[in-house]
Amino acid sequence: MESILQNLNGMAELLAVARSEYVSHWDPETVQRAFQWATYFEHLHGRFRTNTRVHKALADRLLSINESLRNTFGLYRELSFKDVGHCRGVLLASLLSNPALPKTLSDTLFARLRPCCFDTTGQRDQSDLNHLIGIARLKAASKVLSHALKLDGSTATKPYLLLLDPETETKGEMVLKSLETWMRCPSAGPRDKLVDSLFAQLQQDKINNSSDFSKIVAAVLLAKQTSTESGAVDLALKWLLSNRCQLQTFCLGVPCALLSELAHRYPAFRCAYLELLTKWARSMEYDFSCGDWRHGSSPELNWKELVDRFMYLLEGPTLVKEATETALCALKADDGDFEVWGISVWTDLLIALKKM
Repeated sequence: MESILQNLNGMAELLAVARSEYVSHWDPETVQRAFQWATYFEHLHGRFRTNTRVHKALADRLLSINESLRNTFGLYRELSFKDVGHCRGVLLASLLSNPALPKTLSDTLFARLRPCCFDTTGQRDQSDLNHLIGIARLKAASKVLSHALKLDGSTATKPYLLLLDPETETKGEMVLKSLETWMRCPSAGPRDKLVDSLFAQLQQDKINNSSDFSKIVAAVLLAKQTSTESGAVDLALKWLLSNRCQLQTFCLGVPCALLSELAHRYPAFRCAYLELLTKWARSMEYDFSCGDWRHGSSPELNWKELVDRFMYLLEGPTLVKEATETALCALKADDGDFEVWGISVWTDLLIALKKM
């Protein structure tokens, strides 16, 4: 019995390592041995799951193992006795969700899910697939329910909560986790190049719909982040603000309420967004024929859109509102402090905003 408990400790350590950056050093032989160990523990679970004494001994040992490994591995996923019954599925899910996994190994793992890899009974690798299907169903259900739960009183003060659908939120969380994990991987390379590569791939995937990509980036920045993930969020924000063209594309593809919330959370974004709107307004010319302001080179940057964006900022949190009011009043003063329509874009913006 003692040898089984010792082996259980080794299995838990193996599953913990499968979620860490050390996987980057694994080779096919290591993966094969890992699945052999997982198969062995599935057999043990099947043999002892109805034996109350052994069941309790294994469960108690797992509690001790979890406490020990939690202090060693930052992303440790606690192992239960039920998990032991489908160790191969847990191992497979851990490896496939690990960005540090070499591509050659991921191809090998995906092959385990093909029907041609089943044994004569069709059961050998079906447990791996069933476990992944179960995870997908649970996550999908939790996301749908969590989105539905947003339809409560909190949306009255936080309307942006309803503007990220469950799928986009999930993608944002996955990007954040991947970025945070890669940052901890010694072989990942310079951080700036890392985030460039990740977002370039996302942009390529969403090439026909840039607003989808922009909303995923917004979901990354608005995700409920842990202390370890804050560095990854800072890196994503730095990437967004590093290029004026991509910042403009982002702001045009994200709802105003989300931009207002980002302006509240991140002072650097607030400054960049106000600067972008200022440049937008300065590029407009007054059309005397219709008594309105127009942007000659970019029709999508119209007067109504500009007014709406400033209105969302003025209706946002106090810090955002005060910063926006200060900026508009200063720009109006620098432009001559006129009080009549049609001379200064800043005067007319303030007049239009007061009417709203």
